[in-house]
Amino acid sequence: MIERIEPLGRLIADCPFPGETRADDVWPAHPNAIQVSEDRFLVVYATRGYRGGDDDLSIIYQLRAGALDGPVLSERMVASTRNDWEPFGDGAHYVLQNGHPAAFGVPRGALIGGKPAPNANLFVIKWHYLARYLDPETGILISNHDTPGLMERTLRVGWTQLRLNDAGDDLEIVAPAQQLRQVGYETGEAFCNAPITNMNNTFTHAIPFNDDCTEWLDFHHMDGMIAAIKYRYNPQRGLYEWVEIGPLLGGDIGVGEASVARYGDEWVIASRPSVDPDTPGAPAVWMRTPDPFGNEPPQVFRPPSPLIKQPLTVYTMGDGQLRLFTGDETISPYNYARNPLYLWDIDPDNGFTASNRRVVFDTFEYGIPIPPEGLPRCDFGHLFPHTGGSIQLVAHRMLGSYLNDARVRGRAITAAEKEPAGIYYDAIHYTESHPNPWHFAPDE
Repeated sequence: MIERIEPLGRLIADCPFPGETRADDVWPAHPNAIQVSEDRFLVVYATRGYRGGDDDLSIIYQLRAGALDGPVLSERMVASTRNDWEPFGDGAHYVLQNGHPAAFGVPRGALIGGKPAPNANLFVIKWHYLARYLDPETGILISNHDTPGLMERTLRVGWTQLRLNDAGDDLEIVAPAQQLRQVGYETGEAFCNAPITNMNNTFTHAIPFNDDCTEWLDFHHMDGMIAAIKYRYNPQRGLYEWVEIGPLLGGDIGVGEASVARYGDEWVIASRPSVDPDTPGAPAVWMRTPDPFGNEPPQVFRPPSPLIKQPLTVYTMGDGQLRLFTGDETISPYNYARNPLYLWDIDPDNGFTASNRRVVFDTFEYGIPIPPEGLPRCDFGHLFPHTGGSIQLVAHRMLGSYLNDARVRGRAITAAEKEPAGIYYDAIHYTESHPNPWHFAPDE
């Protein structure tokens, strides 16, 4: 049970790499994190600009010591943006965008079933990438809706695999950054055995699919549908491989941006619904299945609350409770779906009803100096892994809504409104202490 939620401030305020700093009109967003050893933690994030909606740029990782918010030992670029990408080889230049990173893997030194895990100290970082057209006269990114086919032809998932070095002060590349492809589809236009042309990365980290953590599961979205993705450790190669994609789900109602969590012997999936922008939102699409790769269609639920018009993420948290992070403009005191960021308890055995709503972060209550007309937003709640004890961290982005050019939305963001943007985090205090799900050999 949750006792209280404590805002801790800004976790990442700036990126140190040339072209990616605040002086370059760039800010950090979209964090995720995993534990990579008993006292080392990997935080991944994306950088963003102000040239238009979803101005994703590059993917960065931080290796932190002692805690998820501990001192940064190293910070590296995983995938870099560029404005002269030629995805079609025809001389036409596009912006290469990289966004929404996530990670998974078994920490170094972890024991599974009381024995050292054979796939320990191998970690995956994944992200999406695509082409966007930058108007050379205005410097504004053209909306995907105004460049038909561009996103569908270029939206893919990239990944790289790494290990913690012997000194424990940085990560080493085991497999370089490349397109995520299913085994058997290493080359050619088709990248898996499903009839899809594009794929977007999940916002949440993959979770173990089997007891020995040699298989992992997440849900990607593509073409208004979602599907389970399975990764399996190949001991001969010493790498994870994408080995299976589940049935395409939700095509009849339009879904995307899915999260998956374990619930007893079953899996629960929550998806952002397709929504008419002139309405206050629509119910989330929940699914429940014993086998996300089976032929039996999952049960589908549409609980009446909350109403979704914004990103959502779902996790089984450190106390074992399934919870939903999102917003709801019909509940918000500002009539805005992305402020405050809320947290609900979810009951899969009662139609996925939501209860015990709590505020995770409210920009006005916290004192963020962005006025109401700047539409400050705090969204994309990303739960960091529970590392034992009575506190678990959640991180999210915080920014002003508007962009550099007033022609896009009628109002340009100001320099003062840009200053507080970044990755913020909060401490979720449980009423009791809960163990770290990873076990490590005791010190000699």
